[in-house]
Amino acid sequence: MRESAPDFWVKHDPDMNCEDETLQAIYRYWDEKRAGRRFPARADLDPADLVPYLGNISMIDVEYDPFRLRYRLVGTRITTMMRRDATGHYYDELYPPELMESIYDIYHWMIENGRPMRTFGEPVFADLSHYLHEAINLPLSDDGKTINKFMGALALHPKVRATP
Repeated sequence: MRESAPDFWVKHDPDMNCEDETLQAIYRYWDEKRAGRRFPARADLDPADLVPYLGNISMIDVEYDPFRLRYRLVGTRITTMMRRDATGHYYDELYPPELMESIYDIYHWMIENGRPMRTFGEPVFADLSHYLHEAINLPLSDDGKTINKFMGALALHPKVRATP
């Protein structure tokens, strides 16, 4: 099992040094709900506790045979930022093949290592190139062993232009 994070198309931070305050709060909530376990279960999360952040959150189902990821739920801030609602769609229905390998590598790394991941950098989508993104993906497990969902969260921030 590889302990160091692989080199992806975005910068990665398995140490979860979130800069965005919303992502920090969501990560702290997830960490608290672990209650000494590797992962919380989806049932441990109460949407009422996350009301200020729900628009930034997505829930992702993990299927293993074959491996696929599906957006179970995508928050309204994310759908507004991305200009689409991906709820109910599989990743391979939304993202081009040249990105799928890197995306799956990130999720495989989290599953193999049993750890969350923070990604950040410039979005790969041309129409969002004036933003910087920061995202977290937090593993969930109904049985305490197998990761069967991720709680994701996304923040986009306008790039600061240097003044001449």
